[in-house]
Amino acid sequence: MSKPSKHSRGPAEATDSLANRLADLEAKVADLESRSSDSSPTPVSDSDSGETDAVGSESTSSTASEPASRPRFSGGTDDDTFWVLNGLVDRFGPDGGVVYAGHVTPPGAQGPVAWQMGLTGEVFDDLNFAEAASSLAALGHPVRLELLRAIYDGVSTVAELSTDDRFGTTGQIYHHVHALAGAGWLENSQRGHWRIPAAKVIPLLTLMLIGTH
Repeated sequence: MSKPSKHSRGPAEATDSLANRLADLEAKVADLESRSSDSSPTPVSDSDSGETDAVGSESTSSTASEPASRPRFSGGTDDDTFWVLNGLVDRFGPDGGVVYAGHVTPPGAQGPVAWQMGLTGEVFDDLNFAEAASSLAALGHPVRLELLRAIYDGVSTVAELSTDDRFGTTGQIYHHVHALAGAGWLENSQRGHWRIPAAKVIPLLTLMLIGTH
């Protein structure tokens, strides 16, 4: 029987060698994982916006702490440009909605008027657009819009309105005023004095904004 070679190993020695090789391999894997995590984007703080973006992301992308399904809107260097739009998304979620609001003091009023109206996007699926026809039709005349502007500015009687040649005769002014009142755009605050209802001031100004911009 031949003698064992001095280079051969017994079972115990082989087991120890395999364990050492596995430990060395695990150390190398751990080192690679550590390097990979160190190279990932690091969140940085934008001192102007107060928001946190991943390095290399564009200003219009979602921030690192926000769900990808909730968009954020930025006006370039001015992150407050779309403050209403971002507030709408924060409140209604990614499905969104439509809101109009305002806080103004009309020249002819004694105090400010504040108003807000909003609907979620899904509500519009069941909204009957035709119901707006009569209200919008009453505004579909330039003289009536000028009358509303004059009353918004503080003119309140037909006698005062009739001194302006733009509005036509007294009979024509009464016709326009009654048409606007019938659609809810004017109300008789006291005998012979007309005004825009407080609940209609912001909707009217919103429509004027839409029609002129």
